[in-house]
Amino acid sequence: MSARGYGSTVLLGVVGGAAAFFTASQPWSRVTVETEGLARDVVSVNGNEALPVVGGLALVALAGIVAVLASRGRVRTAVGVVVTLASLAAAVAVALGGDAVHDALVTSLAESPAMAGDAALQSRLADEASTTAWRWACLVSLLVSAAAGAAVVRWGRAWPSMGSRYESVGQQRAETVDDDPWKALDRGEDPTV
Repeated sequence: MSARGYGSTVLLGVVGGAAAFFTASQPWSRVTVETEGLARDVVSVNGNEALPVVGGLALVALAGIVAVLASRGRVRTAVGVVVTLASLAAAVAVALGGDAVHDALVTSLAESPAMAGDAALQSRLADEASTTAWRWACLVSLLVSAAAGAAVVRWGRAWPSMGSRYESVGQQRAETVDDDPWKALDRGEDPTV
């Protein structure tokens, strides 16, 4: 993958990590509570309330993909592995976290002023709650971030790194120190410099 692939991979990883971090703070499930004689209340649970690990791992993936810019070689490959694993772990948590979202919604329903303290009603309302698209957007964002991390693992060693334009490609010649200015002139060097 060329240097162009390098930029697009990093950009894709940043967008995926930032989107995952953002969508983890959005409501993943919501329900409207209407109890006779009490005020109507919309109760929602965001991803960070239900699965706090998701936001943290998304932030790790985001920081890791930015660290790709400042790393090279084996370190860059290791950073790619961390980004991939953090993104996949968070994606698994999102995909399998339905029970955690349900439990967090039951807890939020218990704190709602529109609830009369009926535990059976809380559980029934949590079962009837709608799942928003934010949860699935978070999952997709994490998979995008994982793909960017995998691309770093696969092609990262070949990409340019900060300051690499100033390094010579081959072995540097050992500088010869010659005190004879006439020999320097014979080699075509200016001895006055």
